[in-house]
Parts: sequence; structure tokens; C-alpha cells
Amino acid sequence: MQHDGEAAEPGESVEASSTGSSASEAAQLLLEARRTGITLPHLLPHLRPSSQADAHHIQDAIIAQLGSVGGWKIFAGDDAAPFLSPLPATLIFNQGHVGARGPLPIVLVELEIALTLGRDLWAQKSSYDAASVREAVASLHPLIELITFSWTDRDQVDRLTQLSDLQNSAGFVVGGGLSDWEMLDTGNAKSTLIFDGVEQANASTGADTATILRTLALLANHALARGMPLRRGQVITTGARLVAPTGAAKTIRGEIAGLGAVETTLG
Repeated sequence: MQHDGEAAEPGESVEASSTGSSASEAAQLLLEARRTGITLPHLLPHLRPSSQADAHHIQDAIIAQLGSVGGWKIFAGDDAAPFLSPLPATLIFNQGHVGARGPLPIVLVELEIALTLGRDLWAQKSSYDAASVREAVASLHPLIELITFSWTDRDQVDRLTQLSDLQNSAGFVVGGGLSDWEMLDTGNAKSTLIFDGVEQANASTGADTATILRTLALLANHALARGMPLRRGQVITTGARLVAPTGAAKTIRGEIAGLGAVETTLG
């Protein structure tokens, strides 16, 4: 699905554009895998995205079937074109969420710091920057992202195609909010993942506040250009601080120093 002047990454198809009917067809295949639990070896060659824009068209077609946008997944960093994805409101869950066993298992969890917006970020005369989005941040939260794979073997599927499937996300579980968020040293907050009462991993670093705000500004400008401006109440992740395979674990708990804890139970 390569466009003129764009180079495909190794192993990617260059046969067609993922706009229009091909994006809809790819989205239907991915939705069917999530609905039935029957995994895909890959998308057919003519449906595979060869650019982030192609993958975004497929994401849009998936969101159109699942409902309004409730959040966004993006890694807080200084990449000018980071991988990012909207997530439907139906996949945003509150603290203590108990998940029913789904057709596709939750195979990984990520512990992250997320933010909730306190106001809409509509179009304005100039592009958003870190200073202009700061006042839109209502609170920070500990968040567990649930990861599932529509793929028979994820290692055989290129990153752009995985991006098209909402970056393999099965939802956000959002912990309690900290409204006095500017007091938190996000760059050095200790994070801990605990499965069934047993610590699995910990770390003491992550994106600092300045990086988070720069990334939020980039996302705000992207969302406007994409025709889906960021809205009040949406939850935005800032990237995984810890990642661990779930195995047979049932109770997943994440703790971030100074921010609190978030917990979910897997079906």
C-alpha cells in the first residue's frame, strides 16, 4: 500500500493503498479475529499498510465499528512520527475492572502513567505546543494496558500491520487521578508490577513531565489533522514503564510512587 515517494519497510507490501475499501476490508478481518478468537497469520498482501497513514486509515475503520474515541495510545518521547492509535470508549475501564474471558487472551500487560484531559483541544490559530496543552491536563493516573494479539505469530507480522490493529491494545484500566499532577516527578517515579501478590518487575525511570507535554502537543495536532480532535475526558497513555507476560496470573496490580495503584482481574 505504498504511496508515491514513500519507501516501504522491509517485508511490507507495496501493492495498494489502504484507503477506502481496502482499509474497510482489513478492519473487518481484524475485528473478526477479535470477535471469534481465530487468529490471522497476517493480512493479505494487498491489505497491508506500507505507511503510518495507511495504518491510521485501518484504525479509523475499526473505530467506526467500535464507537467513539475514549483514549489514545502513544509513547512519550521525541520521535517526530511516533506510533499512535485511538482507542474506543468501550475499551476504557475503571479501577478494579474484572474482565470476562474473551475470545483472544490477554497475553501482556503494560504499566503506564496516563493523563485525562479536562477540556477539548479544538483547532486554534497556531499549532499546539507544550505550553498550550498544559492547562488541558486535568489529572495523571496509573494505568494498566491490556495487550492481545490477533496474530498467530506476532513475530511474523510487521510493525505497521500491528499498528493498524490499534497497536494490539485490548483496553486501558485506569486508576485514581492525581489533580495536583505537576508536583509528581514522573521521570523518576518508581513503578512496580505485581501478579497475584508476587512482584514481577520494577523500574525507577520513565518520561518526564516536559516530554509528556511535548508528546501531548504532537498528538493534539495529529488528532486535529486526522479529523478527531482530542476531547475532554479522554485518557492518553504516555508509554509503557513496565511490560510483562500474564501467563496464568489473575490479579494484576500496578503501583507508581506518588501516583497510587491500579488493579484489574483477568478472566
